[in-house]
Amino acid sequence: MMRLLIFFFVVFICEKGTGTIYQCNTNALCGCSTSSTLVTRIVGGEIAVRQSWSWIVSVRSHGEHICGGSILSPSFIITAAHCFKYTTDLASITILAGSLTVKSSLNDSSQVRSIAQLYKHPNYDSSLLTNDLTLLRLSSPLNMTHRNIKPICLPSGTVPQPSNNISMIAIGWGTTSTWPITLSPTLRQVTVQSIENTYSGCQYLISDSKLQFCAGVRTGSKDTCYGDSGGPLMAFVNNIWQLCGITSYGYECALPDYPGVYTRVSYYIKWMKSIMPSNEITTTTSGTTKKPITTLTTTNKTPMRTTTTTNKTPMRTTTRTSKQPMAVKVAELVFQTSNNGKHSTIEPLFFIVFLSIITSIYPFLLLVFL
Repeated sequence: MMRLLIFFFVVFICEKGTGTIYQCNTNALCGCSTSSTLVTRIVGGEIAVRQSWSWIVSVRSHGEHICGGSILSPSFIITAAHCFKYTTDLASITILAGSLTVKSSLNDSSQVRSIAQLYKHPNYDSSLLTNDLTLLRLSSPLNMTHRNIKPICLPSGTVPQPSNNISMIAIGWGTTSTWPITLSPTLRQVTVQSIENTYSGCQYLISDSKLQFCAGVRTGSKDTCYGDSGGPLMAFVNNIWQLCGITSYGYECALPDYPGVYTRVSYYIKWMKSIMPSNEITTTTSGTTKKPITTLTTTNKTPMRTTTTTNKTPMRTTTRTSKQPMAVKVAELVFQTSNNGKHSTIEPLFFIVFLSIITSIYPFLLLVFL
């Protein structure tokens, strides 16, 4: 029986391709779900293994997923501020914790909590999406005795993090196809690189490198996407997972030379400490990002289809005439265009009808004008 299990494990790895095992410190107070986490190098990303990322939560409006978030303590969640642009009633917001799927099931030990208070950063700029973070205080603490619910570690805040050109992991339930626009039913993970702010594609996107940073793959194909807003971007530091970035925005999805933009968590530790009780904040000392303990290299027998899309969110785009955010990654079913700095919405049906009309009369126009 054991030989059979090993055989299937080896087959699984071969199909997944080149992979890396991260072995974390199970005695740590934060940043370690299980003793080891396998991350393969598939283009676009892959489905996460249960209990690999026990701090991820689904932030929901009226029971529907809108954003990701991370558990900092039994009572506090961190996510993106822009997720609540259209929120008028705090009672409509809940979080789902401890679930691998975007919808809870009876056998996954997941927990749902309502929100007692929302702390949006006081300097949040909805136009530039700077200071794009929010703390949520839960109505009642999470039960942290289950292995599927753990907090993530915060950086110390003494130095800016992350450093450039390190491997980082992003996770979320964001969309995996251009059309139809559907969220991933299961949590996914993708490996990206932190990118220096002097890189041309990053300079075009960010407004303030103290508050934001870029991550992605210069050649494209790996990125966070529509529905991933507010979720964590993590680095493996001193054998634990550290929250370095909060998914914010970018220009479309996984395009070459256009990395994603993330809120730089290390800049905001002092602000978090002004809100959270001191005994609920777990930071880690600054250190060099650790390399994985074990690596596996195999032949990629069955390449997985790209899971990100060529459009970060067809639902929300802005013009490219300024440094305004190109596309936030919150889950909302409208297009947004920029009109002198003010946003207006255009229903997708308009474009579908317009294109069909142009297509049908195109031959007639050729006869008339040629």
